[in-house]
Amino acid sequence: MHKSMFSMKRLVAASAVAGVAFFVSGAALAVQTVTPSVNVTGTPDLNATTVPVPSNGSYTFYGVYSDNQANSESGLGLKLKYDATKVNVVVSEEYTKCRIAPAQSQVNGATSQWVMGWIDTSIRRTSGTPNGQVGWPDVADPASPDGCLAITPANTDTGAGSASAQKLFKAVVTWVGSPTVGATAAISLDSEGNYSYASASPGFTNKSFTVQAAAPVQCDLDVDGSGARQALIDGVLLVRAMLGVSGAAYTSGITFPVTATRNTESAVKAFITARNYDVDGSSSQQALVDGVILVRLMLGVADAQLLNGVTLPGSATITTAAAIRANVNTRCGTTF
Repeated sequence: MHKSMFSMKRLVAASAVAGVAFFVSGAALAVQTVTPSVNVTGTPDLNATTVPVPSNGSYTFYGVYSDNQANSESGLGLKLKYDATKVNVVVSEEYTKCRIAPAQSQVNGATSQWVMGWIDTSIRRTSGTPNGQVGWPDVADPASPDGCLAITPANTDTGAGSASAQKLFKAVVTWVGSPTVGATAAISLDSEGNYSYASASPGFTNKSFTVQAAAPVQCDLDVDGSGARQALIDGVLLVRAMLGVSGAAYTSGITFPVTATRNTESAVKAFITARNYDVDGSSSQQALVDGVILVRLMLGVADAQLLNGVTLPGSATITTAAAIRANVNTRCGTTF
């Protein structure tokens, strides 16, 4: 990295951390955007939308970066703002190698926020190899002076996006307490002027969306509270609970994600006991029926194989694979 560019980036970093705007006289300027999205491509854009979230559930979204030019090199200071009296927000993963430091949580009631900063949000070469995005975990950096300043490590991720849309972070939203159905809370992405400049049109596009409390789901397959449903973690824990497994054997062989909020037998079982995982309408929860079906759904098993080897009890009122899948999606807030 050229010395002058390195110096500028250090100043950008300092400005982001200090919370003051940084201006470069005579420099080219770029408009940057971080889009809240349910997937890594930035589509759909959640900006100005209202998203229903079960009052006892969670909602996961990504912050996806883009700017208005194809050959940019720019830093960014970003604040993810929320009201901690209404919702909990956890930045569970960060993806770029050029962040200034890990995201910092600042919980302060209605004015809570996560503070993030990057020296390089995007380095896109128009020639040479690689041609395209640089600074993302699954893309090799070119040699100096074009390489990324790997100030701190980031998670390795194989779905970091394209050269025009890159995800910066993943966040999980949960409600505080038991909100009234219809209650709302705003989630905002704001740079507060802490951006560096690389194009003729300066600035940052602030974005926000609203979560709205929906009716509670009757079951929740994210039993460890990690923000994801994983067959070999959540599914196994659920089946073991139905089988009555206890003690060290209950969590044996389970590696809880770092984002898990429930990682002990007592916490996970308390969560499961408070919910109903009867998927066939038999009024009972059986490991070799309900548990197996739920694990298969989490694994993506199709209807044709979903009930293979499963003997539904005589009291079951939902007896086809398609009907059971629909019942799970309705009761558990899933989209299997």
